[in-house]
Amino acid sequence: MLRALIMVSWLAFVAACGDVVNRGDEPDPAPAPEIPPAESETAPAEAAPEPFEPAARPSVRPESARIDWSAARRDLAERPADAETANFGIESGGSAPPVPVLLPTGIVTPQGASQPAYRPLSDGYYANYPGTDYDITVSGTNRVYGAAGDERNTAEMSFERMAAGAQVSLSRYGADYLVEFECKGYPGARGDNCVSEEDAMQIARDLVIAGTR
Repeated sequence: MLRALIMVSWLAFVAACGDVVNRGDEPDPAPAPEIPPAESETAPAEAAPEPFEPAARPSVRPESARIDWSAARRDLAERPADAETANFGIESGGSAPPVPVLLPTGIVTPQGASQPAYRPLSDGYYANYPGTDYDITVSGTNRVYGAAGDERNTAEMSFERMAAGAQVSLSRYGADYLVEFECKGYPGARGDNCVSEEDAMQIARDLVIAGTR
């Protein structure tokens, strides 16, 4: 019996030693790799852009045109007797508008329409003529942009279609004039074809001087 107990103890001792030896032969586990600290996700602030500065431009201010009053007075004195214009009682001399007043001739106001209107302005004047298919507005100004002494072709006229009609621009005596044709009716009824280019140019060409300083 004693011998059996000694054998059991010896076998247990040998098994324990073998287990220790086996565990000792196993390699140590590899250390975990070091993870570098994460870089900041915030990008460095960019430099503020330079403020935009537009290129310097020369200022353009309106100037008073140089009016050829001698030519205007001469044309008024030589105006044909049949060149009738609306009687607006235009002032003369220093009380007259700062540009020679040009008005259309032969304009007939339709029955029931308001009468032609005229108004002097600090830089010129305007006159309005109600019509059947279109209204006519004639205006003149002594305000020019750029050098007041620039040479301009006073015989040239320019026609342009507009959303509500048409207009003709021209220059005489050093002043600028505009003849506007405003169509009556809604778009599609007469539209901007209520006046032909030929008729508009003829009305502008037939403007006569009705007053001057």
